[in-house]
Amino acid sequence: MLRLIHVLGFACLTLAITGCTQTDLQGCIDDLADGPLPIAATRDQRFQGKVRENTARCRGGTVALKYVNVPWVDWANYYGAGDQKSLDLRTKNVRGVGGALLDLEYGRVELIKFNLFDNAGTYEQYVKGTAAIEGPAMKTWREMRLPPGHANFADVGGAGEQLCTGALIRGRTRTGVCNDTRNPLMGSAGTLFANNVEFDSTFSDAGLNQIARNRHGDRLSLLKPDPQVISRRLFTRSQSDPAACADGFGKPGLARDSNCDYKKAPFFNVLAAFWIQFMTHDWFAHLEEGHNAPEYMKVGCTSQLVKGIETPLTPQDIARLGCRPDDAVDRTFVAASGDNGNNVATGTFAHADGTGGNNIARWCNRDYDKLVTDAKLTADQSARERLYRQAQVIFHAEAPWVPLAHSVVFMATRANVVGFKMDPLGRHAFEGVDLKE
Repeated sequence: MLRLIHVLGFACLTLAITGCTQTDLQGCIDDLADGPLPIAATRDQRFQGKVRENTARCRGGTVALKYVNVPWVDWANYYGAGDQKSLDLRTKNVRGVGGALLDLEYGRVELIKFNLFDNAGTYEQYVKGTAAIEGPAMKTWREMRLPPGHANFADVGGAGEQLCTGALIRGRTRTGVCNDTRNPLMGSAGTLFANNVEFDSTFSDAGLNQIARNRHGDRLSLLKPDPQVISRRLFTRSQSDPAACADGFGKPGLARDSNCDYKKAPFFNVLAAFWIQFMTHDWFAHLEEGHNAPEYMKVGCTSQLVKGIETPLTPQDIARLGCRPDDAVDRTFVAASGDNGNNVATGTFAHADGTGGNNIARWCNRDYDKLVTDAKLTADQSARERLYRQAQVIFHAEAPWVPLAHSVVFMATRANVVGFKMDPLGRHAFEGVDLKE
């Protein structure tokens, strides 16, 4: 892998050497003499997007050199890799863009090495590679091919080399295939989330090695420390009128004088919105509510730390904290809960109906799905409208949710913009758009 990166860097250098100033040239010569940056052996040595001074001088001249000591990545300051101002002589741009791609490749290789510990059976290939390619340099994996029974098997190339093209890459697909054009199954419905942490840290309570045992002992697991106890201690506030709050439920009948004393947030920024979306979509909306797994699990209110020792809660402790010892939730689907070698997908998530989109109601109707899918594949506008109307009849009859309002959208353009049309689905299509002379 190092040899490959070095050869690519040398090729970029020789291609663009004629565009060097004296300062750039010396930087390129020094960079080549120093050899390629080694792939990190441990996490603390990871490539952070920061290069050596001679590398920055070679790829971006004085501008890149100026920002080499700031915390942000360097490649954005290379020739041709930033905005319009970064463009220079064509040969310099080749060197700058080539260097930026090399930086991104280092990040990709080390991401795989340190964070992708399993991915539906591909981890062994990351480690061992093949006879022709080292593991971190691999770009396609057999586990990420669409199987013969998949609806899009023929569309991506069938039994030969698979490649997503056409409609499969113009937008998100219903089943999530073709997130990666050469690995069409990656990230689609039914595939597992990859582990981004080593197993000895993920399952610290299992004590898989001496470091994990020394660090965590029996002090850390899913319910240690106790989540209900932590929540009550951190977030419970004394109330000026406890009856008006009633532990957050308020007075009966939604009385107007219900009130809970709390500290109001002084601001609400976009990070809070991202967190809410993460909580809603990734923790709740992507599971079948009430049908995740057959057994229930406790959610705490069992113990607390007393002088550093985990101690069972007494009835008096429970009453004082206000937690609920009988609370339980249904377990979520977990296809692999331990280091089982190749982590083969079990099909637990293989629920074709209701995958993708924002189907929060978990409504499924195959006739409706077929009509909408057929409409999407029909180029004839009148035929498409006819299919959509048939689908709306089914939607109206079953009423999985009730539309209350639709926003009115405005789009501002300059007076000399011609051919721009607003898309009812919120996308921006610029085919046919031009500026009037």
